[in-house]
Amino acid sequence: MDVEERLEEIAQKLAKRVDTKSCFQCGSCVSACPVSRITDGELYHPRRIVRATLEGEASKLLEQPSLWLCTSCHACLEHCPQKVPVSELVQDLQNLASELGVTPDDIVSEVENIIATGWALAPSESANKRRVELGLPPIPLEEKGKKDLHTIAKATELLSRLKKIKEHKAALKAADEAIQEGGEA
Repeated sequence: MDVEERLEEIAQKLAKRVDTKSCFQCGSCVSACPVSRITDGELYHPRRIVRATLEGEASKLLEQPSLWLCTSCHACLEHCPQKVPVSELVQDLQNLASELGVTPDDIVSEVENIIATGWALAPSESANKRRVELGLPPIPLEEKGKKDLHTIAKATELLSRLKKIKEHKAALKAADEAIQEGGEA
């Protein structure tokens, strides 16, 4: 299935959940979104994501780093008078982007850390030292679950998706270097 077909599938899924005309662009999702508030709606704007999807222009969103700013807090859904599942839509778009190999480096790094250690950000030595100073036990890094996480990542094809993302990034880097050297990509 190509990208346009997948985007159409995502738009149809949204249309099945709600009447697509029910999103009357009131802006409740934007005002409720903590990321939109912090960025003044410049970097992340839930209403524009819904509109782009409904208008068949969501392909433009897939390469945007701002797509990954959603915190999945679901405040947009909670405040939407029409119950448009914006956060679910964003997750669908993020999944498609990652299938295409388009995922920010920090997300890839966190996923790799989770697979390797069970932590998105493993506790640092300095954090554990401070915990001991405060009379708290250090946070252990469990060895027993690492194999299970790797097995799950492999079974769910997460490892192959990570490989595709890295290949995509390497190809983009090579194309950029070729352009900088005056060659063609």
